Amino acid sequence: MRPEPSELEASKIRDRRRSRRAPLDISVYVYGHGPGTEPFHEEAHTLNVNANGALLLLSVPVYQGQRLLLTNQITQQDQDCRVVFLGTQHSRTVETGVAFPQTNPEFWQMHSPPEGKPAA
Repeated sequence: MRPEPSELEASKIRDRRRSRRAPLDISVYVYGHGPGTEPFHEEAHTLNVNANGALLLLSVPVYQGQRLLLTNQITQQDQDCRVVFLGTQHSRTVETGVAFPQTNPEFWQMHSPPEGKPAA
């Protein structure tokens, strides 16, 4: 018989995301260095975003833990991030999850819900 997870472990499983996701297609420039330290950049698009990162479609190969720099094409703001997830591969792109070192809803021009209203 398998033991039940502790209350703390169960809450971590339920609350993996630290903020609400929004399905937004935002153009970003992605800058980084490949395995041989050769720099790269590409224009990418988000599938969804949240105050702590995004899910992007990238054509350049990246690896989990890799540091990248995003530039939001709408606001021209820069944001450091790291690759935390590599998902479904499409014909020329891979779904890539990136996380910011600190919560930054302003990067996507997202605003928190008013106090007393739960995030969807």
